[in-house]
Amino acid sequence: ISIRVLEEAPTLRKLSLWSKCSLALLHIFCAILYCMSKPLGLHRVMGAFFISGMFTYMLVVPPFVCFLMLCIIDTFIAGSYQAVMDLKMIWGPCVVAWFFTTMLNDTAPTDVEGANHRPPSNWIDRAAHRFYYWSVFDYFPITCVPWEEQAKLPPNQQYIFALHPHGILCWPLYMFAAKGTPFDQAFPGICGRKLSGLVASVLFHIPFLRDFFCEWPYVDASRRVAYKVLGAGRSIYVIPGGEEESVLTTTGEDIVVLSKRKGFIRLALAHGAWIVPVFGAGVTDTFQTYPVALGMRRMIQKQFGLVFAFYRGRFFTTLPFQRPVRVLIGKPIQTPVPAVKGKPPDEELVEEYHQRYITALKELHAKHVKDRVLQVI
Repeated sequence: ISIRVLEEAPTLRKLSLWSKCSLALLHIFCAILYCMSKPLGLHRVMGAFFISGMFTYMLVVPPFVCFLMLCIIDTFIAGSYQAVMDLKMIWGPCVVAWFFTTMLNDTAPTDVEGANHRPPSNWIDRAAHRFYYWSVFDYFPITCVPWEEQAKLPPNQQYIFALHPHGILCWPLYMFAAKGTPFDQAFPGICGRKLSGLVASVLFHIPFLRDFFCEWPYVDASRRVAYKVLGAGRSIYVIPGGEEESVLTTTGEDIVVLSKRKGFIRLALAHGAWIVPVFGAGVTDTFQTYPVALGMRRMIQKQFGLVFAFYRGRFFTTLPFQRPVRVLIGKPIQTPVPAVKGKPPDEELVEEYHQRYITALKELHAKHVKDRVLQVI
């Protein structure tokens, strides 16, 4: 995929020193992997492998960096063994205290203005982004399929893009995170400046993952922040099925958790945002899943918000199978302009538009996916 250069730098939210340091280390790590794999033609495979296991692999970076720091201390700092050990004992708790202090004071996950993708500013950033972002489009590949050939979305309108299904990983998220994507090329003027993604609050409490999402246009998925995003005139993209839909992911089946998910409908009606159904055809085929202890896993997810998935990719690893992923963009459902923006809508209106949305999603799926029926739970 070709990367389009931004004509003008977007407004960016302020990042903490912790986030800047974390992203620098992450980018150096990914840039090294990219430079090693690119000459061998393996950068797409390595990038997909890394991002598909990011919740695990990104957590490898902090202890790896700590190990390097300890080696440096041992090598370059003179003194007795006890003196070096004393320094290590001070350094470790200081890093932990730094992280928790940052979490308590940093407002980046809830900052709305400037919640945009941070374009790369040097060759290390560019190499890292090519490694774990742009190369993934070509790996599957991921393509954008509008509801009709001449489809248009007015860039000055507010939208809520509802993405389905979650899958083990929701690959359609890639379409909306930066300028230059196939979606941005089909519908220019929406990505990159006034479009934010909602992700689970817990992800902003994990080192490196927190900073990774702050680099991209993601904010906390709490109701307060979602209202704040739309109140600022921005659009959002969200996965209504959430973690429960991820637990129910079954290879070869398209299952969406939607029957009781009306929060995004309320958001849209409260702010007059158009609702756009988005379906990732092929998402559930990128991994082989196993229904091991499904009932227990659903209970754990509902009670504690924790997701445990049994799955594998190619070669029994987390490398996803190379199946085409078509991101189907449905015709937007226009909502009435509210008398007072932000005021909760009537439940009857919510129910009406919720049913309209389910019907539109089923029609979108039936039009493009012929080998299975959409299951709405």
